[in-house]
Amino acid sequence: MRMSTPPKFKTLIVFLMLVLTVASCRKDSGLPKQSSKEYNEAVRIFYVGLAALQVGHDVQADSKLAQLTKLIPGEPAGWANWGVLALRQRNYDAAAERLEKARSLAPDNDQINYLIGLLESSRGRQNEAIAALRKAVELNPQNAIAIYQLAQEIERQAGENTEAEFQQLISKILESRPKNLAALLELARIAAKRGDANTLQSTVAKIANESSSWPDEVKQSLTTVQTAASSADPKSAATRIVFLRNVLVRVPQYRQDLSEIKPPPGEEATPFTHFVKLETPTFTPAAADQQLAFKSEPIPDFPKTEWSWIGAIPLGISGAPTIVVANAREVRVGNAASFPFPGGSSTAPTSESILAIDFNYDFKTDLVLAGEGGLRLMRQDDPNRFTDVTALAKLPATITSAKYFGAWAADIEADGDLDIVLGSEQGVPPVLRNNGDGTFLPINPFENVSGARSFAWADLDADGDPDAALIDGIGKLHLFSNPRQGQFAERQLPSTLQNVRALSVGDINGDGTLDLLMIQNDNQIIRLSDKNDGENWETATLANLSDARLSSEDTTQLRVADLDNNGGLDVVVATTQKPNQTSGGAVWLSGDNGSLKYLEASVGLARLFDTADLNADGRLDLIGLTGTGEATRAINQSSKNYHWQVVRPHAARVTGDQRINSFGIGGEMEVRAGLLLQKQPINGPLLHFGLGEQPSTDVVRIVWPNGTVRAEFDVKADQEIDTEQRLKGSCPFLFAYDGKEMKFVKDAVPWSSAIGLRINTLGTARVEATEEWYKIRGNQLAPRDGYYDLRITAELWETYYYDQLDLMVVDHPVGTDIFVDERFVIPPAKLAITTVGTPHKIAGAWDDTGKEVTDVVSSLDEKYLDTGRGRYQGVTRDHYIEVDLGDNVPTDRPLYLIAQGWMHPTDSSINVAISQGNNVPAKPLSLEIPDGKGGWKVAQANLGFPAGRKKISLIDLRNLFQPGSPHRIRLRTTLEVYWDCMEWAEGLPKTELKSLRLNPDSADLQFRGFSVVNKADESSPELPNYNQLASSKQIWRDLVGYYTRFGDVRKLLAHIDDRYVIMNAGDEMSFRFRAQPPPAEGWVRDFVIIGDGWIKDGDYNSTFSKTVLPLPYHAKHEYTTFPTTLENEYVYKQFPEDWQNYHTRYVTPDVFRNALRIQKQK
Repeated sequence: MRMSTPPKFKTLIVFLMLVLTVASCRKDSGLPKQSSKEYNEAVRIFYVGLAALQVGHDVQADSKLAQLTKLIPGEPAGWANWGVLALRQRNYDAAAERLEKARSLAPDNDQINYLIGLLESSRGRQNEAIAALRKAVELNPQNAIAIYQLAQEIERQAGENTEAEFQQLISKILESRPKNLAALLELARIAAKRGDANTLQSTVAKIANESSSWPDEVKQSLTTVQTAASSADPKSAATRIVFLRNVLVRVPQYRQDLSEIKPPPGEEATPFTHFVKLETPTFTPAAADQQLAFKSEPIPDFPKTEWSWIGAIPLGISGAPTIVVANAREVRVGNAASFPFPGGSSTAPTSESILAIDFNYDFKTDLVLAGEGGLRLMRQDDPNRFTDVTALAKLPATITSAKYFGAWAADIEADGDLDIVLGSEQGVPPVLRNNGDGTFLPINPFENVSGARSFAWADLDADGDPDAALIDGIGKLHLFSNPRQGQFAERQLPSTLQNVRALSVGDINGDGTLDLLMIQNDNQIIRLSDKNDGENWETATLANLSDARLSSEDTTQLRVADLDNNGGLDVVVATTQKPNQTSGGAVWLSGDNGSLKYLEASVGLARLFDTADLNADGRLDLIGLTGTGEATRAINQSSKNYHWQVVRPHAARVTGDQRINSFGIGGEMEVRAGLLLQKQPINGPLLHFGLGEQPSTDVVRIVWPNGTVRAEFDVKADQEIDTEQRLKGSCPFLFAYDGKEMKFVKDAVPWSSAIGLRINTLGTARVEATEEWYKIRGNQLAPRDGYYDLRITAELWETYYYDQLDLMVVDHPVGTDIFVDERFVIPPAKLAITTVGTPHKIAGAWDDTGKEVTDVVSSLDEKYLDTGRGRYQGVTRDHYIEVDLGDNVPTDRPLYLIAQGWMHPTDSSINVAISQGNNVPAKPLSLEIPDGKGGWKVAQANLGFPAGRKKISLIDLRNLFQPGSPHRIRLRTTLEVYWDCMEWAEGLPKTELKSLRLNPDSADLQFRGFSVVNKADESSPELPNYNQLASSKQIWRDLVGYYTRFGDVRKLLAHIDDRYVIMNAGDEMSFRFRAQPPPAEGWVRDFVIIGDGWIKDGDYNSTFSKTVLPLPYHAKHEYTTFPTTLENEYVYKQFPEDWQNYHTRYVTPDVFRNALRIQKQK
């Protein structure tokens, strides 16, 4: 029987459907459609925020992620990443709020539950951490990182069944990763601990199967494990396995396996790289434009002369490239400048004969001409005028008159200027070392090589410094690694490589390490890639010249460039030797899967030389010559409307810097749009990237050739990026609780005991003393909860070795003051407290130009006397400050000048640069007094300089002034010293002091991150703000080696005994000293921090700056012994147990190198 629905029920059904529809719409509210403007904005903000989080720009990350959660509050990934930022900054309340919001939006997401587990563990809430981690593993049983974190939390519980469950969880990891060394070691350890002999022995056997390539010292440790595992007491093997794990961490394969189950310290909180609810865009290179064609046409307004060479050269920081042509007689720059080419007997330039380079640091591109008739240096005065300055370079005639094949640019000794590598058919390739003053010195860093026909300069082993590759006179490839300090070591190459014709550099396989590309004599285009940090090589064939009906004999140049802007690097082969060819080159386009495919279309040129965007449309065009030598161009006719990015890197155009060469040659640049990441070497003033279908660039990250980093976000299509003039090395920072907040006091110890610091081109500074005393004023340190709270942070590119750190409490009578001499001086300043009367203001002060500066230096107010800049950071002109102490100065009693201020230091690379040419030398302070004849004489020489920021120079003036002579002094130096306050005081050596030296009641090492740094003006120092973090990520290419694990380190600081804390950038040591009763009535209190240790920086010219080794010790004053292994170190031999109990944190630059790379989401 058919029943009809009454009208009122129909109405009800319609109503219910409407309600459900509205509810559905409300459920998805805040989640825009993929095609909407709001969605595109959400994608941009999310990936800019992610990039900032990854590179360690916390302020930018916080801004973008907060913005995203407001724009799309229903997307869990935004809340989760915002929570990750708070978790890294140890802002646990904010992290909990954000992560719980993410979990409420996606309760079944394993990664969110994992992050909450990390949070609860950090807050010490173990049960809650385990519950969240169990949930993460339940949701995703393949999440090995969550499983291992859960296993660690369970083992820490130390309950009845915790060891058994730990073993079960590790076994679960091994089900999907049966050869993972890190998991196998953990299984062996827990099996030994439980007395499970069968599991222990079988697991150790599996570990041994992977050991064939391990270093000898690691194999020795494995042998002790095998012996213990086979003994009657298998439990004894547990400790041996821990030792093995500590030494195995130096093996790259183990570190790779470890990263699969445990991220590096500080990286445990992994951010989301994809949306959870929103549709995530595709971030691969776009499809190659196989319809790409080029339209050939004459270059406008160029004479139809027969040219032999052509290029497109940027003549400065901005503007389009200029066409430059040459033949055996002439070089023409655009339509204006023209000058002779050194072609000898009418020999045409080769493809490598004309080098564009800024050799005099004026941000204008100069030209080096290297031909059959010799060498010419052409300085650009303006785009219309070039001047031959070869004679001013002071080069011998044997250099300027030799026959050359080509010239290339490189900063051989990383001193901030560009050197010139010269190539000829035979003979050791000379390098013209740039002295920074217009002169050059021939040197020979590439010995045992005869001739040079091609040269490449780039960091091929990803260790931070550029390496050198060159083809010798007979076509053999040579590759030199760069151990730094201007030294090079030739590496053995694969035996399968043949002789080669051309070289180029690019990250062609997208793994983040620059590859060397070459054309072999057998017509193959080969990729050569470093493996395992310089241990071996990987080769692959990319293409074959036979695809283009070419042979290696026809080619002279190989280039990589993104011609179709699809986001992948294409390969361009240029042929310049056969004018009668119908095509002067060939192109292989990179597809969306990274493979190369030959482009059938002709390049449109008889002789191809270069690529450049000639019509400002964002596409790279081709530049070359016709068969008759006329300048021509082939305009890119791509039908794909792909996006593009141009970046113009350069050094800061400020006086007193010059730490990197003007355009950053030898550095690296990464560009990321969404998750599409590309890397290129910096080889000129302009870099071009294709973006494919990504509309804009989220981040550009530049690693400058001196190791410093710059990241820019939301980048415009054509943007300049310059360096920041920030210190990369100086010393640790000292903070103290002053009754209100933690506040910067001054640069901390160690400062003077720098190991490996280069003082010139010849050698390193000798360590004269390791103990230092610095004053803390009474109003800078107040008790908190019964303790004095001090923090020392490592925030620059440095490693610190702390042997002792104490606090001295010094009470002295009212009306007196105490000071410590905080100068770096040789011989070292006396470690003592000097008591003086109340300091007096000076009568007057003048700078060396005669300008009165009394108001500037009369009080301690952070207003500094500025005497200008020189060419290099830290050194300026010879100058002085003249001080009138006044008429009331005692001349028959102890007298001191109390000069407070700061010094802007040089570094090893700057010291090398200064020592090479006719530059102002670095001269320490000297004190002059009137000579009684109307002039001045030196009363005290070699007074050193203030040891960093906010330091006291206590200078003894007793017996300086003759009766009736004016009480005037001059402090003279060439260093960048900025005086804040000048006072004088009478010494009171017999004054009673009440002092007490305190050992720390607690000393804890932990990761903190990097402070926001503020600078009031150009005369003021950079001052860190403890209460605001700029970055909670690794921001430096840290020195490789073992550092002290986090936690209690007080035992290492108890005595000066060569047992020390090894501290890395980003670390913090927090100290609590038991507060003392207030001083008695009539007394006041100050403090002195006393420290002993060493400091070592990562500057490329500091000795052994790549590693924590060699380890310092007090009996060793020279830092010259080449490091080998940890086991050979003197300190290790004395205290091997410290590398079992304390120094177990192994640090590499992997996090720094891979900051923008996306690991596969678990």
